[in-house]
Amino acid sequence: MRFLKLLTLLGLLLTYSFGQTYWIAREPSSTVTAAEAQGLAELADAIDGISTAEADRLFAIAEQGDASFDALVVDSLDLGTLYGEPLIYGTATGLDFQGAYSNAAIDLSDIVLNHSGSSGPVMIRAGSYASPVTSADAHQSGMIRLYGSNSATVDDGTGFYDRIIFANSQITGNKSAFPISALVEIRDVGAEEGPVAAMAGQFIAHMTTDGSKLDSTASATDGMFGLWTKVASIVGSVTDATSRVAPIWIDNQMSGTVNGEEYGIFATTGGTRPDAFVGFETSSSGWDYLFYFDETAYDQAPVSTMTPATNTNAADGSLIINLNGTDYYIPYYGIGKD
Repeated sequence: MRFLKLLTLLGLLLTYSFGQTYWIAREPSSTVTAAEAQGLAELADAIDGISTAEADRLFAIAEQGDASFDALVVDSLDLGTLYGEPLIYGTATGLDFQGAYSNAAIDLSDIVLNHSGSSGPVMIRAGSYASPVTSADAHQSGMIRLYGSNSATVDDGTGFYDRIIFANSQITGNKSAFPISALVEIRDVGAEEGPVAAMAGQFIAHMTTDGSKLDSTASATDGMFGLWTKVASIVGSVTDATSRVAPIWIDNQMSGTVNGEEYGIFATTGGTRPDAFVGFETSSSGWDYLFYFDETAYDQAPVSTMTPATNTNAADGSLIINLNGTDYYIPYYGIGKD
C-alpha cells in the first residue's frame, strides 16, 4: 500500500488518544509530492475514519502539486484496515517520537477494556500464549529495552529517586492482583542440551566505576539492595485468621529428575566478606521465632528425632545441617529443660 510506504519514507510520527483523534504528523518543513498526496487522498477516500474535510484537503494538495504538509487529522482510524502490508520496511523505524513532551507521548488513559482472558483485549500486545512472537537469533536484544540516565544532585522535595517502570494496581473489590508477572518455560529442546540459565526475573544493583559512591543511610529503607520486597498495612485493616502474609514466598516444585543441586535459597559471596548471612533490625517488636515449622513440616526434614544427650537432659530433637557432605545435628530443647 502506498500509504504504508509513505509512513516510512517521510518518517511520519504517530500518536493517538483512543476514541478521539489520531494525528499523523511530520516535521513542519517537509513536503508532499503530488503523487504521494494522491496516494494519501485515495486512502482517505477509502477509510471512513478520515473526515471529508481532510480528504478534500488531500485532494487539493494532490491537484496543486508539491506543498507544505504539517499534519493529517484522522478520527477513529482503524489500523486493522492497514494489515495488508507491514508498517516497517527494512531497517526503518515504524514509529519515531522526538522532541520534548509536556504530557505523555502515548496516552492510553481513556481506553475501556472488556477483559476476556489472557488472549483478550489489552492495551499493548505482542503475540499470545498460544502464538508467541518467535525468533531464532542468538542475540540478547529482547522485545523491550529502556535506558535512562540521571545527573540530578539537589532534592526538590518531590521524591529524590528514579523509577523507569512503575505499576500500580488499586483493588476495590475481591479480585486478586499481580501487577508485574513473568513466566519462563523450558519446552522440548529436542537434541539440544537446553539453556544453562532460566530466570523469571533479574535485579542487580551495581557500583560500576572506581568513582562510584553510596551515601550514608538515614533510615532502614536507605541502602543498596538488589531487591526490596515489603508487606504493610495501616491500623484498622484486617487479615483473615486463615490468611498468610510474607514479603517473600519461596516455592520449590521440581517434580522431574534433579541431578544437580536444588535449594530454597542459593546464596553466594564474592569480594569482601559480608557481616552476616542475615542481618536483623527492627523498629517494632522483632520476630516471635527464628524458624516456624507448622503442622505440615514439624515432622519432616530437616527436623530430626535424633536426641543427643547433654548432661542429664536429652534433647527433644534436632535440626539437620550439612557441612561439605557430612550431616550434623543441632539439638533443640523444650521449655523447662536446663
